Amino acid sequence: MWVWMLLALFTLVGEWHGRCYGYLEEERIGLLEIKSSFDPNGYHMRYWVDTSNESISNCCEWGGVECDNTTRRVIQLGLSGGADVIILGDLVLNASLFLPFTELRSLYLSFNAIVGCHENQVGKYQW
Repeated sequence: MWVWMLLALFTLVGEWHGRCYGYLEEERIGLLEIKSSFDPNGYHMRYWVDTSNESISNCCEWGGVECDNTTRRVIQLGLSGGADVIILGDLVLNASLFLPFTELRSLYLSFNAIVGCHENQVGKYQW
């Protein structure tokens, strides 16, 4: 009986630890890849940071990111462009950037000057 209780405890702790920041690691990495593609100057997504500080590293709290209340997976991304679209110029979209987001329901890409898509680059990223 004690063995089962310990096993259950370790399972719960392991599950909590993997989601303690409210997101999954592959989604966090995916969001940072999107940031480097959509906001290379780091202005609009400046709070999308790779840090161990929970208050700013919780991807579900980042601007433009909405997570499911139960699964804590990303369900909506608002990546609408801003005034610097004129400065950055045309964007060729790499759609494979969105592969980590298996529960994504809504994706907003307006005002990004998207002119086309790259060939699928799945192998480039390691999730």
